Amino acid sequence: MSTASVIRPLAPSEQMFAFGEVFVGYSVRVSGRLDLAALSTAFDAVVRAYPILGARLDAAETGGHVLVAASGAAPEISVVDGDPEQLLTGAKFDQSVAVGALCVVRDGDSASVTLVIHHSVADAYHSLAILGDLWGFYGAATEGRPVEAQIHPYPESVETLLAARGIQKFPNPAAAAPAPLLVVTPPPSVVPAPDHIDPGYPMPQTTRCRLSKEATARLVDLGHREQVTVHGLVSAAILLMEAEIRALPLTELLYLYSVDLRTRVSPPIGLTDGTDVLGFTNYLPGAEAGTTLIGLARGVCDALQAAVDSGFVQQTPLQIPDVAAAGPPRIPGMVMATNWGRVPQLPAQQDLRIDDFRSIFIAKPDRTGRRPAANTCIISTFDDRLSIEIHHPPQTAAQEQHRIELLMTTLHTAIESPQ
Repeated sequence: MSTASVIRPLAPSEQMFAFGEVFVGYSVRVSGRLDLAALSTAFDAVVRAYPILGARLDAAETGGHVLVAASGAAPEISVVDGDPEQLLTGAKFDQSVAVGALCVVRDGDSASVTLVIHHSVADAYHSLAILGDLWGFYGAATEGRPVEAQIHPYPESVETLLAARGIQKFPNPAAAAPAPLLVVTPPPSVVPAPDHIDPGYPMPQTTRCRLSKEATARLVDLGHREQVTVHGLVSAAILLMEAEIRALPLTELLYLYSVDLRTRVSPPIGLTDGTDVLGFTNYLPGAEAGTTLIGLARGVCDALQAAVDSGFVQQTPLQIPDVAAAGPPRIPGMVMATNWGRVPQLPAQQDLRIDDFRSIFIAKPDRTGRRPAANTCIISTFDDRLSIEIHHPPQTAAQEQHRIELLMTTLHTAIESPQ
């Protein structure tokens, strides 16, 4: 590796995903005629527009990783025939080769098209903006229009972006310790292999709660009436579900989740200006919140607002080195979630219908002992339908299905109860 090809070393907020080799998939389920030539043209254009996608990660002599510029062709598209529900069938991932990929799994006129991006170089908000451009380019290619790709510079780390805004680390952040290492790193599903053997990527299974458009609209209306966010309501439902599953009182659960910082700092940060522009916060239900969905939702919303108003959330990325050194917290009632919010409407296509949006996370088995053995609920809304996904090892499918059934029941009970 020549020094000229090195873009920069990874910052701690990026580094933690390089050690686990964490890739995140943003998948669109389509039906109709998928034009593979147009898709290839669109992917080439999106890699030109976002050169970070063609980069790779190299191990540094200091023990961390560096971001290295692309030196050859754009990452390849994998296309296989199979079950579109198995989003990454036939695909191979290697962060030392590329941090971006596109995976297609076809079955007749149905297919899943999954944009896969390494978590070190982009979070969900960043990646969803790229996904929108991919499908915009695809539409242009199928219609014979010019595919015009505006070139975006390499994104900065959140540490650099916070420093430019004068945000500094709190000297004694009382509640910061648990959060940063608990974001979207799925638990290992196999025993770690010896260091000299690459164990590959264990593929998780996904269990999902998906509300109808009508039920989602009623949940939004409930939030408006009670002056709480949908995030607060879903978080409260997750807490109630976990309390029942674990047979623990709510006051013994610690709810941890990531927070998009882009609009919570001044000046705001653009969607693709940074890699992982995420803060972290938590909520420990107190007795005053009670055991109702609305009471817990208010507790979640109030705690988040207080953490943002104090500046606590905005500086949590700066705590990552200290948290990494301490290792994962030993909290029996730990509950984790990440909310991607509303997935942007994707451009309509000729001869192709966009039916659904899914997520997937893959990571190498943990060798460090720092990754907590807990799953993360992925919350998103696409086409006006709320979705909550849990990615987990196949052997825990029955337990996760029970979780999802309880979650669905809790949400439907809330929106169907007379107000």
